[in-house]
Amino acid sequence: MADTKRLLRSPAVQYLVLFGLVTLAIFSVLATPWAERIFVKPFTQGLVEVSAALIRPFDSRVQAVGDILSFSDGRGAVQVLAGCNAVEVCALLVAAILAFPGKLKYGLIGAGVGVLALQTVNLARIISLLYLSRGSQEVFEFFHNYVWDALIGLEGLLVFFIFARWQARRAAADAAGNGPPPSGGAAVAA
Repeated sequence: MADTKRLLRSPAVQYLVLFGLVTLAIFSVLATPWAERIFVKPFTQGLVEVSAALIRPFDSRVQAVGDILSFSDGRGAVQVLAGCNAVEVCALLVAAILAFPGKLKYGLIGAGVGVLALQTVNLARIISLLYLSRGSQEVFEFFHNYVWDALIGLEGLLVFFIFARWQARRAAADAAGNGPPPSGGAAVAA
């Protein structure tokens, strides 16, 4: 019984439980029809529009229609679907960061920067897959199903590890009194 209590008080177990609860909450919301209609679909279409806007100065053949990014000559297109918009990876990253011990303020900053980093790489993914779609279907499928999925997942882990290290340094600095000065006051040298 004492071992069970000690295990339940373990920071690792507490983190995993909180991570599981936050993940469950986020994915429960994302699974609803209204979240799909209000957030996921417009977000995905926004990714397609941003991808097209990034490419157009260099390639005027690119067009965006809904969730499809294509070339006007009909040779190559990608449809950005759920799973290709990196929403799930972002949700996992946000849950991992928010469940991590520390100040909520730092967690929100880390989650925001992390999502931005993931979506920046996801834009590169979408654009590269558009150009790969003009060539060999086998090469396109390989990059779509294996290379980019692995890279996005690894990036999520890397961002989390960087955040965890940053959060630990922030906590140490705050504990040592080296954090930001109190609001409304200036730092005073001792």
